[in-house]
Amino acid sequence: MEQICEISFCQQARKHKKYNQDALFNDESVFQYAFKKPEKRIENRPHFIIGVADGVYHSPCPRKASKAVIDALKDLKELNVESVIYLQDKLSEALADRYFGSATTLVATEINQIERKAKILSVGDSRAYLISKEGEWEQITEDHSILSEILELKKEQNPNDYASIYGGISSCLVADNSAFQDKIFFKEIEIKEGETLLLCTDRLTDGIGLRWLQIIWSYNKGILEKLRYYQKELKEPGCFYDDMSVIICAVQ
Repeated sequence: MEQICEISFCQQARKHKKYNQDALFNDESVFQYAFKKPEKRIENRPHFIIGVADGVYHSPCPRKASKAVIDALKDLKELNVESVIYLQDKLSEALADRYFGSATTLVATEINQIERKAKILSVGDSRAYLISKEGEWEQITEDHSILSEILELKKEQNPNDYASIYGGISSCLVADNSAFQDKIFFKEIEIKEGETLLLCTDRLTDGIGLRWLQIIWSYNKGILEKLRYYQKELKEPGCFYDDMSVIICAVQ
């Protein structure tokens, strides 16, 4: 029996902004739109990779950093821990001469439809969630951020350990011609029929909040309509000031 995944995605830059500092790969094309309405495609290949990257705002050229990493991601055939070394090398190759220090987060997944498994790789605070048939969200990735570092900080640790934290992110890909030495999250999980894997940059969760994301997800609507609701929520006054990219893989 043919295995089918439904891939849905959208993007949205903050108000009055011409460029999106995020980049997205849907296993066909790379996207970096100030506004991309929700779109869906069917993936019947047994094996594929998707991902999103969020350029670090305070780095020299965040939008070029996220784009360079996603451009490199689309050339990968599989994901593993060593993939991060390749991606950082390609980022430095593309930007270190002109935009030294440009940085980005990344969350990506390699889906194996035959075995119903997903390898998830992340650096930074972009996230992966597994959503059950019942609509419960489980965060799979770990945030590499100041907040998570503080929560994990033990009394015997030296506070100077935080000197390397980069603009709120404690691990990211950086165009600096150095070998990657920061934190990496990598995990393989099973995905059952009816479950959904969602990858997003931090504006989705920081701007709307997990509780409200789950409430909207519970609406008796298709995934594209749910994404439209999310985009609408992020336009509300006072919403978290950042760009957003999200890609969803629903296992049929």
